[in-house]
Parts: sequence; structure tokens; C-alpha cells
Amino acid sequence: MENCFEIFLNEVTRIELIQASVCTLPIPFCVGEITQMNNCTIGEATMVVDISSTSADGLLQSASTLKTQEKPQAAGYLRNHDLQIPIKDGYDTIRQKRGSLAGRDFYVVLRMLSGSEFLLYSLPNTSTVSVEDQVGSESKQTVKVSLQSLSNMIKITRTNN
Repeated sequence: MENCFEIFLNEVTRIELIQASVCTLPIPFCVGEITQMNNCTIGEATMVVDISSTSADGLLQSASTLKTQEKPQAAGYLRNHDLQIPIKDGYDTIRQKRGSLAGRDFYVVLRMLSGSEFLLYSLPNTSTVSVEDQVGSESKQTVKVSLQSLSNMIKITRTNN
């Protein structure tokens, strides 16, 4: 039996896509049901959508959503995470940075209004990012991120930013 959950990320102020190769995380990706991870070394983000700034790579059109679908497996649950980030400005920059993530493993970090951060920790070879165009009286784009994990969002602390 599969369960599907959708969360509106109203309290998220920043979304970062960070290549796995520039991160050192103290718990391997193959450990399931992780809820918190301390002392993470996370490198510079390849793509950033900063919701609190109008001069960012992208300005949110409406609230981002995160859909998580979990499937039971012998060793726990496999979770498919689909993150949708509507943007209205900065899409040329977003497209350019998306190209540098093609074919590479990456993680997603969500920074909240409270300052806390949450990680979407992806299994190898499961993270993808695309940009969907919608044209009409107002054109807009949606950044779509998909990845698979053995955990839901993980609260993290960094050793460097």
C-alpha cells in the first residue's frame, strides 16, 4: 500500500539544491528513518531560490509544495519526493544553473522562517531537476525537483555555511 502526503511550504524562506559531491553528512544515505542529523558539512549551493529577497535567482509566485509518496520495502520505506517551486523572475538564471545539476546527485535544503534547516537526502542516481514553462497572459515557470530517499525531511545543523 502506498501513502501520499502533500505539504505546502509556507514557512520556507530559502530552497537550496546542493551537489552531493560538496557535502559530508555523518549518516550514510542508506540508513532509513533519520529524523535529525548534526554536524553536516554542506558546500555552496548550485541553485538557490531565496523567497525572502527580490534580487534572488527566483522569486516565488506562490507557495512551494512537497509531495511525498512512500512505498513499503523489506528494509523500511522508499520515499519519492516531488518538490515544485513556482517562480516568476530569474528563470534564465534558474535554467542555466539547472544545467549544471544535470546527471549529478544533489540534495535539497529547506531553510525555515525560524532559521532551522531541513534536508531531503537523496539516494544515488535518483535526483532530477527540470523547469516547466506556462505561457498565457502571465508567463511563469515551475522548478520541479524529484528524488528518492529512505527518510522524510531531516532536521540538520551545519558545521559551515
